[in-house]
Amino acid sequence: MTKNDKPLIYLAQSSKVLAKIISSSLEKLNYQVQIFTDGFSLLKSLLKESPNLIIADKNLEKIDGLELCSILKKGSSKADIPFILITSEDKVYDFWNDSYLANEALSITSQNLDLLLSQVEDLLKYKNLPINTFIQVEEEEKSKEIKVSEEEKLTGWLVNSMEKSSYYLNISQNLMKLYQDVRDLDMLVGNLFRLLYRACEYDMITLILDGQNAKVYKTGIEYFDQATIDEFWNICKTEYEQEAKKNHTIRYEEKSFIQIVNTFDQADSEISSKNDSKSQNKKLESYQAYTIKNGNEFVGTLHLTSRRKKIFNYKIQSSIDYILPSLANLLQEAVQRSELIEKESKIRKAFSKFVPEQVINDFLDSDGNSEAKNSNEKRNVVILMSDIRSFTSISEVNRPEDVVNFLNNYFTRMVDIVKKYGGTVDKFIGDAIMVLFGAPISYNDNAKRAVMAAIEMYAQLESIPCGQLKFPEGVKLDVGIGIHYGDVIVGQIGSTDKTSYTVIGDTVNLASRLEGLTKLYGAKIIISQAVNDELDDSMNILLLDSVKVKGKKESVLIYRADEKALPKKFTQAYEKGFKSYNEGAFTLAIPYFEKALEILPNDKAAKLMLERCNEFAINKPENWDGAVALTSK
Repeated sequence: MTKNDKPLIYLAQSSKVLAKIISSSLEKLNYQVQIFTDGFSLLKSLLKESPNLIIADKNLEKIDGLELCSILKKGSSKADIPFILITSEDKVYDFWNDSYLANEALSITSQNLDLLLSQVEDLLKYKNLPINTFIQVEEEEKSKEIKVSEEEKLTGWLVNSMEKSSYYLNISQNLMKLYQDVRDLDMLVGNLFRLLYRACEYDMITLILDGQNAKVYKTGIEYFDQATIDEFWNICKTEYEQEAKKNHTIRYEEKSFIQIVNTFDQADSEISSKNDSKSQNKKLESYQAYTIKNGNEFVGTLHLTSRRKKIFNYKIQSSIDYILPSLANLLQEAVQRSELIEKESKIRKAFSKFVPEQVINDFLDSDGNSEAKNSNEKRNVVILMSDIRSFTSISEVNRPEDVVNFLNNYFTRMVDIVKKYGGTVDKFIGDAIMVLFGAPISYNDNAKRAVMAAIEMYAQLESIPCGQLKFPEGVKLDVGIGIHYGDVIVGQIGSTDKTSYTVIGDTVNLASRLEGLTKLYGAKIIISQAVNDELDDSMNILLLDSVKVKGKKESVLIYRADEKALPKKFTQAYEKGFKSYNEGAFTLAIPYFEKALEILPNDKAAKLMLERCNEFAINKPENWDGAVALTSK
């Protein structure tokens, strides 16, 4: 305060007109104003006296307003003087970004001085302190009567400013390095502990990250007795639970890092002396806790302690406060990633026995529509039904444990093949397998994948070990496979207590009927017209018949699929015979089916069609449309 008890304001303004307008307005409010035309002159005057407030224009000669603010706020003993940075430029956005150290930053003209005057009165009235700065008064230095020159003082301020700017930059750079570990929470926390050790050389640290299962990370506990460790943990736990305010029982998952400070580029002797066995009996003298929040969202708590007294001075606390906002965002992202990885691991473990790895990858990498995929929806899906022939008879002559052991081996082989071709095992029904191609992941060639999988499943039968399983006379391991393609409802289906991802619809029923027809036609694999329409010429397919399966009024063309092509003369004879049969020319069809049987005497389909032709030639069906109605499943 001046001798007139008028608050003294330093005004640095290169425009004489604007300086006169501002100073006159301030003097009318009973302030004393000293005007400077450049930043360096103001800085030199500060060595002799301390004004109550400083107003500086951004654009000044020698030292501009931004530089002046930085020197005072980050490097001098005058950092507590309120500082208003002004500009008359239009680039307000850049000005505000560059002026974060000032108490206030205003864009003014001669027309809006009221705002400036209002801010001056507020700052002097409430004595606001500057933000984002280190204000650490060394009491020892105050007691020393050391005379230094003005040049030395100015040099000291500049050096301090640069040092503290460098310090902030170093913290920011080290914090940025942590972002490369965001995918690995454990590694991130370990490197964070190392970074914090550089800042304050703590003795023990605990980080508690919020969640249903709170994740607890510790280091330094190896140097203390159990009683001290427990005492520190109880303090950490109490403060965390007060902040968390959970309505559920909190469970902790703990992980400790051993000798984490030894990873620094420090002399081993220093670390050893600091953490020698005597520290087991040392008391903890300093403690500091920090609440970590990302906006209003609680992330966790950080707890540091040391055997040294008053270790957490203003500089250390300011350093940690400086990194907490960025750290909160980083830790929250890492926790979320960790939780997603845990969920993914559970999904993979649950589905790996039924779903191929690529299907799981595609499902997890989907474009955020997982909720829609899990809801019930109508979709075109290929259904494959596989069933072991005469399994009831086989089960009757074997011990249950032998049957179960065989089924486990059998299912393992079959599921591996299904996964290979991108299918999903929907369920096991006794000895039957229901497979989906097109849910949850769909491909452009679902039908072809299903047929190729069916061919390989049948080809693998001979290599499946039967163990102690016995077969009734005349029975061998055999399967029938039916494949249909059509609309189904797919999603989580079931009760409120139990649901499963499955499909419902007539497509499923027809696939089951086609599997049953393999016994009648002697084919290993029977597919529908809808499946055949999706295949290319590389598949070995033969049109067998037109049927109306039990429960359906509409006819369905059915085909057999084989790994190897049937004899060409057989397929030609069968196809010509079926054409005549389908048109109602049963007598004309008979020679063709007879020729087919000459080539493959044991073909059940040719025998069946020949029998029908002989019967229908005598007793022609009424309203013949080419399809025969089947009464059995």
